[in-house]
Amino acid sequence: MKKFAAALLAVVMLFALIACGQTNNGGTNEPKNDPQTQPEPNQPAAPLADETHAAWVAHGQFLLSDGTENGWNGKDSALYEASALKAIALEDVKAIDNDLYTALSGKDVKYLYTIDLLFGTNDAGWTTNFLKDGKLYRANGSYAFKVAQCSVDVDGDNKVYAEDQWISDPHTAHAESLTPATMFMPVWQEEADENGFSWASNPVVIGGAGLYTLVIAQYNNASTPEQAGFGIGLVLKEAKDGQAYEEIVEYVPADHTYGIVGSFEGSNWEDGKDVAMTDNGDGSWTGEVELAAGDAFKVRADGAWDYSWGDPDSEDGNCHCEADGTYVITITFDGADGTVNVVAK
Repeated sequence: MKKFAAALLAVVMLFALIACGQTNNGGTNEPKNDPQTQPEPNQPAAPLADETHAAWVAHGQFLLSDGTENGWNGKDSALYEASALKAIALEDVKAIDNDLYTALSGKDVKYLYTIDLLFGTNDAGWTTNFLKDGKLYRANGSYAFKVAQCSVDVDGDNKVYAEDQWISDPHTAHAESLTPATMFMPVWQEEADENGFSWASNPVVIGGAGLYTLVIAQYNNASTPEQAGFGIGLVLKEAKDGQAYEEIVEYVPADHTYGIVGSFEGSNWEDGKDVAMTDNGDGSWTGEVELAAGDAFKVRADGAWDYSWGDPDSEDGNCHCEADGTYVITITFDGADGTVNVVAK
């Protein structure tokens, strides 16, 4: 009797355990999930960092986000470190720009980096060209940039950065613009095209002066003329006052008038009174002026300083008179290039 009771109790306890297991596991007898073995919800993806290079670094004469003036290779270690890009995950691009995230989601991304930079707010002292909507423009050099994959040699407290590869780079780093409204990427070819662009040209910011987030990706595929190996995107965070773009319009000599202006009597630089020149009908224009020794002058178009010509070999670019007299000044064009000739009468 006691054995029967014990057996009955065991059966009852077994059914109770089964029922308990069904209640705790949503009506199944599957084992419960162990939270220590399951991934955390919304756990961030790992950054797509390049393990083959110590750093990716932004180069160019723009400003860093804190206003520090950047530079090309050869800058000091502190500037290299300040202009080093940060590795991010693809999901992080959503917070930067959703369209850029969509563009990158369609790529096989291997490495992914970003940095905030100020373009076009300072004067680099040189210019670079770009194309936008089929038109040729000239921009200040503070709109140009490149990124370099760098190695770093550590010698005590000193770090020596070396550029292993530039992006873009001949033969090895064909990059595409992921944001063509804000960034011009030149053609990836050795011979310059009709506008002078080749793979030696720099990418150029064409979205205007401002603070931008730069995002650059390396793809798993190799760079070829038909397929880019890198993608670059620029997202404007804050527009700023800065250097203006200048459209480059083909110069047609016959569409303009010409005059002689200078320090000689009857003109003078400040008043800007031009001595009119006559069209000779053969691509040249001629005028006659009285000059004194020491007078300086130039030929200019349309009574303005948009286009002017003088002596390219003089320090100030002006033509200079050595003796008093009457002079015949002729400007002759070969295409858009004008040459000034001075003959004593």
